[in-house]
Amino acid sequence: MFEKVHSMLPGILHCGISIIGGKSLLRALSTHRRGLRMSKRKSSTKDADSKEETMTDAILSKISDDFLECTICLEPFKDPRVLPCLHTFCEGCLKKFVAQDKVKSKFSCPTCRTETVLPKGGVPSFKNNFFVQSLSDTVQTHKTLVSKEDGKVQCDVCEEEVASQGCVVCEEFLCDECACAHHRAKRTRSHEVIGVAELKKQLITKAGSLKSKSLPTCPKHDDEKLKFYCETCKHPICRDCWVLQHKDHKYMYLPDAAGSVREEIKGKLEAARQKIAEYQDKASTVAKKQAELDTRSKKAEDDIDAAAEEKIKQYIRSKQTELKEKLASITATRSKQLSATADSVESSLGCLSSTVEFSQKVVEHGSDFDVLNMYSDVTARLESLLDGPSPDIPDDISYVMFDPRKEKGVILGNVVDKEVLEEEESRAEATFRFTIEDFSKVEDIKLSPATIIQNLPWMIVAGNEQTPNSQLANTKTLCFYLKSDADSKGLWSCRASVEFRLIPQKIGVATYQKESEHIFYKQERECGFPNFMPWHEVCDPQKGYIKDDKIILEAYVKAEAPRGEKELILSSIDDEEMQEKTEGGHTSQPEATFRFTVKNFSKVMRSKVSPTVFIRNLPWKIAVYPEDNQESNSKTLGVYLQCHADSVSVWSCRASVELRLIPQKEGVEVLKVEFEHVFYCDSYNWGFPDFIPWDEVCNPIKGYIKDDTVILEAYVKANVPRGMKELIIGNLFSEEVLEKVVDKEDESRAEATFRFTVENFSTFTVKTWKHSPIAFIRNLPWRIGAWANHDPDSQLPNNKSLAVQLVCDADTNSKWSCHTSVEFRLIPQTSDAQIHSMQLENVFYNDEYQCGFDKFMPWHEVCDPQKGYIKDDKIILEAHVKADAPHIFACGPMRFG
Repeated sequence: MFEKVHSMLPGILHCGISIIGGKSLLRALSTHRRGLRMSKRKSSTKDADSKEETMTDAILSKISDDFLECTICLEPFKDPRVLPCLHTFCEGCLKKFVAQDKVKSKFSCPTCRTETVLPKGGVPSFKNNFFVQSLSDTVQTHKTLVSKEDGKVQCDVCEEEVASQGCVVCEEFLCDECACAHHRAKRTRSHEVIGVAELKKQLITKAGSLKSKSLPTCPKHDDEKLKFYCETCKHPICRDCWVLQHKDHKYMYLPDAAGSVREEIKGKLEAARQKIAEYQDKASTVAKKQAELDTRSKKAEDDIDAAAEEKIKQYIRSKQTELKEKLASITATRSKQLSATADSVESSLGCLSSTVEFSQKVVEHGSDFDVLNMYSDVTARLESLLDGPSPDIPDDISYVMFDPRKEKGVILGNVVDKEVLEEEESRAEATFRFTIEDFSKVEDIKLSPATIIQNLPWMIVAGNEQTPNSQLANTKTLCFYLKSDADSKGLWSCRASVEFRLIPQKIGVATYQKESEHIFYKQERECGFPNFMPWHEVCDPQKGYIKDDKIILEAYVKAEAPRGEKELILSSIDDEEMQEKTEGGHTSQPEATFRFTVKNFSKVMRSKVSPTVFIRNLPWKIAVYPEDNQESNSKTLGVYLQCHADSVSVWSCRASVELRLIPQKEGVEVLKVEFEHVFYCDSYNWGFPDFIPWDEVCNPIKGYIKDDTVILEAYVKANVPRGMKELIIGNLFSEEVLEKVVDKEDESRAEATFRFTVENFSTFTVKTWKHSPIAFIRNLPWRIGAWANHDPDSQLPNNKSLAVQLVCDADTNSKWSCHTSVEFRLIPQTSDAQIHSMQLENVFYNDEYQCGFDKFMPWHEVCDPQKGYIKDDKIILEAHVKADAPHIFACGPMRFG
């Protein structure tokens, strides 16, 4: 059985495992084996010697090189102690090692670095590894027996004469005189006495099983054998232990308990072997991904060189270097990530392999006592390793390529590190990161760049918040939110699930994450956690989330298709003169090149903007700014492209752009810079603040200025813009959507029932107003509102009534209306009370978006526990809302005449 295990773990058994030692033992046994071969040629009993050598080989095959040697002192174990991670060390070596650690209550295992808690009694309180000790004694006995020549075996009794016989029962070699005495003694006269050679063979065979038949002595009670097993405490005990400390515990004889324990450990070993195979696959995958990354990186570098050979001008060389640096950065980052994963896989594989080997040896070669003594430690270690997470290896981590981008306006190309190259804005889900530098000094809110998902812009919002209700006074926390920065005046909503993550920067630390689901719309564009993690824990380097005063936040967002009124991306263009300024009046052209001549350039003090050119029906302009560079204390020319589409709807447009400064002197090259950007309502201006130093533009020798005039040019190629369609008058949704039956989770549903639990109800004052979370019906946001209403007609001293209202919180630029019926209910919390309800109908619209009952129920009745509506100072309100299809009268300002 052991040979099968041994063949499963080639090359793994020497992974720094302290319980596996014994190079000196191996050398001694190997030397002896050579001696046996020499004596084999001299001996007349060739067959007997061959059997002895075969037994020796069997021993060597069952004991690895360093199984019986402490990895700290590299000597055979002395008083071995086993740690919870199943690594064994000499007691003295372990004491010296622990004394070096500054933290006295815990230390790291010298082999696998697993954090280990030091018992109250110190190192001596760790369990004695009887298995390793008995195995060492057995191997030493076997080595001694094999090394003895039959004619030179010393008598074990007188220790003077050469033995000629041996007692089978006493397992002792005897000379002729001692053998006679052995026969005469009353206690031993019935023992079987045989020849030296025969007894030697029997003892070698017995030692070759590696199982000790004798039981160890109890360390607490002298001369008492550990022959019982306490099932309550999970370790062997002696008779005195049972009487004194384990009297009321469940116990049994060692042999009876050993069988089931062996089978249980074998079951866990099988699962551990499968885990080893999984980690071996992971290691293979990491190596494969690294090879793929190296191959693709080399291929991309060759492609860059090939593309650069076609154009060897200075700008191309600069772009070539820039692309190679970008490629090198991507490759280095990916390699570092793969290296960290490889280290994690190797560490886990080593721990699993060493644990399996040790456990297998205990099950196969340990005595009943050894199995039961190590049972709790072995099973605990195997369970902790089996529960450990497998490392995640992203499929696209080795993906890197060179995209030559041969379209007009693109000089060389770009390095692409992900496979999704197009249609990014319409993707339903994405993961994006935000690195915050100088984190410990952050005092205000930080916002990440926008990422477009479902054509809506999303940002990570983070900062610090005070938590005065915390048990620690004035404790700060890291707040972490997701914001949909869609500043639209139209009705819109988007249901999204979010996973907020704080990324560790230390190997072995798990990602800290929380999940949330939210319906985003104009009045609730943000969701998250104000107390995502205590500030001091984030700032603690030992926790592993901060490095060089930087933290990395990540958001995984999965969004449904946004819903909303269908409006025009841009208002109709009525200005005929503006239409004439486009190329032939084609506002839907996909690309165009246009110029902007700036006169009196040296006198420009503020921004200048070119006339509008329409591309994809969006208005594009060149903007120039005189910029002050604070670092160099100099002035630069800033050049930008603007798409200032002042729309009431959400829109976005991806464009590739090349900004150019046109020379007015022969022999001077065009200065040009290119970029790609997603323009949208809140990010409509993009370019370069340091396009060129101001002095260089104004220097006639450079050739860019003439008669105090400069010429700027922009080449723009735009994708089809994304956004909501035009519908000036009509229903909010198509008839197809209105007629179909939808489930309760659909925002376009025609009716719904939702509840609102009002806590701390008795503390309400007349000025207190509470509202429920949003429920979407007909894609309009509805809330229940509740407050204490002053009632002067009441006969009671408090003069208050419970007031409830339904609120439609649709803040839009459009004129809209929605006919609705609603039933308000106060839900009883005792079985004998009845639901209190009131109904109404109302037409909700922009200026009348709430209605209800100011005197829904007298305050004292609600607060009376006998009535059954209040419990633990909480009441439950419910609203059943049924709404007709809403109507939009006009989008944007009303026009007359």
